[in-house]
Amino acid sequence: MTNDRGEDEEDRFFIMRTYTVFNVDQVEGGHLDHLRAGREETDTTGQVIDYEPAEEAIEATGITVRHGGGRAFYSPSEDFVQVPPKASFTEPDEFYETVFHELVHATEHPTRLDWSRKEKENTYALGELVAEIGACYLARELGVPASDNLTNHVAYLANWLKAMKDDPRFIFTASAQASKAADYLLAFSRPQAAEEAEPEAVLVG
Repeated sequence: MTNDRGEDEEDRFFIMRTYTVFNVDQVEGGHLDHLRAGREETDTTGQVIDYEPAEEAIEATGITVRHGGGRAFYSPSEDFVQVPPKASFTEPDEFYETVFHELVHATEHPTRLDWSRKEKENTYALGELVAEIGACYLARELGVPASDNLTNHVAYLANWLKAMKDDPRFIFTASAQASKAADYLLAFSRPQAAEEAEPEAVLVG
């Protein structure tokens, strides 16, 4: 069209169009399988995740793990870990990370590392950070991949940030304790590795 100055000008306007849309389950074709709901996740590398080492490590600790209910926790008074049924978790990774988190809490017991009693400040924040870091250590060591669900991490973030602001050493204290807790729990299923890690006695005479 021509504008007021006699110049040709491209005219633009919107057109409403309609489309027929089908649910992917109404369409045939293997090339669409990756879009179908409820499909099983496939690993393009052909690698199958083996959770047996994690199961063996959990069993070897001798700590009672009960399954049921809708929340996970460690009971210091009765010395047991409670986690929801495995089927209630979206991914197996989340189940094992949850168990590991509570098992690290179980190392607080006086018959084990008894570390929470020794830390007078930031007890809750420190305990949760130790449990989260320890769970990550255990998961990586036992071949459990990191979960994409960060809900639990975000829930604790405010407490962690405040504690780290109040005490710059907080993260280092938590990391060190998490490492001790993870080593303690792994030693039950890897006694030989634990023995090799101990310094050899030196005879002086």
